Amino acid sequence: MKVFITSDIHGRFDILNKIIEFLKERQDIECIILCGDITGDHAFSYFYELEDKQYEDYIKIKDMLQQLDRKVLFIQGNHDVFTVDKSDITYLPYCKTEAFNKFIAIEYLNFFMYGTKREGNEEDMKHRLSKLNIDNKSIIISHIPPYKCLDKAKNGVYYGSEAIREMIKEKKPAFFFCGHVHDSFGFKKLHNTFVFNAACDEITTRGWIINLETAQYEKVIL
Repeated sequence: MKVFITSDIHGRFDILNKIIEFLKERQDIECIILCGDITGDHAFSYFYELEDKQYEDYIKIKDMLQQLDRKVLFIQGNHDVFTVDKSDITYLPYCKTEAFNKFIAIEYLNFFMYGTKREGNEEDMKHRLSKLNIDNKSIIISHIPPYKCLDKAKNGVYYGSEAIREMIKEKKPAFFFCGHVHDSFGFKKLHNTFVFNAACDEITTRGWIINLETAQYEKVIL
């Protein structure tokens, strides 16, 4: 299977349009994966206003991606607080398709932002990771990168998770796809795991094409 991964579009529909137009020309890609922070950072007075505005973004994004007539999977990031429709099988935790049974979502956050149930600290992250059935064939879709691996921001701070790094060292999943830190778009190999940060930034639309059988990959800058 050949997949295209991207992350952190933050409700910018111009970015999504560029991605869609590119993918229309790449029929060899079978699955599109969004690694979180898909909806906009809207101004709001009350939390429910942000939820409602992001839900509108989410519906529009789903409608736009239907043009591709291919499998789409997404997870939520730290800026995503909208409620996912329970029937939405493009949301990875709700996807039960056998072809994707090695795909594992990590939506947990190692910091507090909005007070959602997905937020916590490193101990929470470690506990939640321990509940996941991860092995060396797993394909991890995460928003947060591993600590000191494609997680360094321009301010010099590493924003990744130590618990995720330790999980990779122990379990050695085949692939780890993430975003979150816009300044660290790239590829690295960590304890035999292929790690890709696919985050778009404020001016650049980008992602990766990865062949999951051969581990060959292609950088995409649009």
